[in-house]
Amino acid sequence: MHIMDHPEHTFNARILLTDGMTRRVFFLGIALSGVTMSLVNTQSVSVLGQDVLGPQSEYRIDTDIYSDENKPPIHTTQTMFLGTRTIEWDDTHRRLILVDYQDQSVTLADLSAQRKCRFPMQQLDERFNKLRSELTSQETATWTSPSPARIGDDGYYELACERSIYRFKTKSPQAESMAIGYADFADWSVKMHAVNPPYKPPLLRLQLNSFLRDQRVLPLEIRLTDTRSGNSKPIVARLIVQDQLTTQDLDRIRDWEVLTSTLKDVSQVEYFRQASAGPTSRAVRK
Repeated sequence: MHIMDHPEHTFNARILLTDGMTRRVFFLGIALSGVTMSLVNTQSVSVLGQDVLGPQSEYRIDTDIYSDENKPPIHTTQTMFLGTRTIEWDDTHRRLILVDYQDQSVTLADLSAQRKCRFPMQQLDERFNKLRSELTSQETATWTSPSPARIGDDGYYELACERSIYRFKTKSPQAESMAIGYADFADWSVKMHAVNPPYKPPLLRLQLNSFLRDQRVLPLEIRLTDTRSGNSKPIVARLIVQDQLTTQDLDRIRDWEVLTSTLKDVSQVEYFRQASAGPTSRAVRK
């Protein structure tokens, strides 16, 4: 996920609605997007209001984001779902987010800067709920679709608010738990980017995630248009679902488990204050 180089701001609902909004590609790019080695069979457990259903297969979703569909992607991620943990590699910026439902924590890592921070899910949830409670009814209405997603004649569903429009296509996965796992991880990613830099408006994307969870479907393509920009060209995310992990995937997970012990632990404030914003040219995608 993108994490901008931005000093920690005072926790305020206005930041959610205004910060970084001139950075169109950055805003839309994030809004579009996001460990055990063997097959995991878990019991159904509740983690902060979310269900981890078993049995679950291990699978991967690759996401390519385009600002121009005639050019190469501007951002790529690989997200691996591993039962009680989900780990996403931001291959463009060499960063990582790990959501661990077992110990109820979120870990962020900046691989280029050799540092990481970890915080409890409950803390993130409390900060997000506080932020949401500070929104006025007008602000909530501005960033929320008044109606559920509806499918058009072209096969795209649509969710729209005053400021932006999502259009997306879906597919039924091999197992319903895959759709639930994707939506749950996307929720945590959205919350993390709402309360931390770059402070992205979360409400419409949370509605999209809720639709995917309720319908038990995965997105194949998500098109997001900023209706305030005067540019009708959307940012496009294309997702490729791999129903199982490869040997390379397992190697990458093992590499991370070795690497994590070498990274410096820092506070959230320090992590976001020092996070570098520029992408790397190093090829790390496998």
